[in-house]
Amino acid sequence: MRALNRLLQATRDSIHTLDILHAVRDHIGKLVGFDRFGLLVAEPRGKYCIVHEMVTKAGLNFCPPGSIMPIAGTAIEWIFCELRTHVNHDLSHKKEFLEDEPLYEDQIRSIVRVPLFKSGMAYGVMTVKSTEPNHFSEADITFLEDVGLQLSSALYVSKLVMELKLQASTDALTGVFNRRALHDIRDQQGLMDFLEEFVIDYDFEDIHSVAVLLIDLDDFKLYNDQYGHDEGDRRLVAFAQILRYATPGHQLIFRYGGDEFVVVLPNATEIQAHNIASHIRQAAYKNGDHRGQPMSVSIGVKHDAWEGLSKLIREADAAMYDNKRRRQPQQSEANLF
Repeated sequence: MRALNRLLQATRDSIHTLDILHAVRDHIGKLVGFDRFGLLVAEPRGKYCIVHEMVTKAGLNFCPPGSIMPIAGTAIEWIFCELRTHVNHDLSHKKEFLEDEPLYEDQIRSIVRVPLFKSGMAYGVMTVKSTEPNHFSEADITFLEDVGLQLSSALYVSKLVMELKLQASTDALTGVFNRRALHDIRDQQGLMDFLEEFVIDYDFEDIHSVAVLLIDLDDFKLYNDQYGHDEGDRRLVAFAQILRYATPGHQLIFRYGGDEFVVVLPNATEIQAHNIASHIRQAAYKNGDHRGQPMSVSIGVKHDAWEGLSKLIREADAAMYDNKRRRQPQQSEANLF
């Protein structure tokens, strides 16, 4: 009870989700050991959640603060329907939701997902994860549900503030940032301000270079003609999700237009940028779209000292089309569909 009271005092006046994350770590982490903790809040349309996570164990991957995650097919959707806590004691034995396989690959073995309520409706989820199977006892789960009740009011205010920012800056279909948000980043300070505004985690004080990836889904028009535009939209949503998983720690993902996406990598080296591009290609082909069909992509990579994003995007676009032309003779419809 003392821990809950201290948590309530620490979060009562906060509208910043990161402050709430740190308060949970400081006041709750010693009582219920966890390796990864997250707060997921639904955006107004109810299609995506804004994710804020932190880890307490070195070496673990996590979703950087401000990440966007689709709700359909996930545990979030289940919780919003059932309005109750979901517990998986051992992911190695049972994977129920879309995010469970990536979590398992990231060493997570047990997870407690607690709904966050406002006026009787669930608007978010608190996730508590451990790398050990069967880590959470029944007493731990009950305690975490009490924590969720305490956090609900403070986090709801943070939700309202962030919603206003995201409405103007995110793509309605995929949930990644939109082209307008990309063009608003005019200089280095603009990028730093963007990272701060959307609570995106970073560990540098200055931007001395930048890499840009411009990514295009191969034969997307052909896919639309064959399966219809609704299926094409679902393919885009699936690819945006792959981009998030394939670029951990890099959440500057923008839908540039149609089936083109831009990933901005501040201070990444040229080798790192090409490695990420390779990872995206492999993940798109291996994981496939919502139908399980492999996706082939063309990627242009441009790395240089900071001179503004517009020039780098144009050069990455030219590199992407050159990459597409060189790869077309090697592709076949069997590889695409």
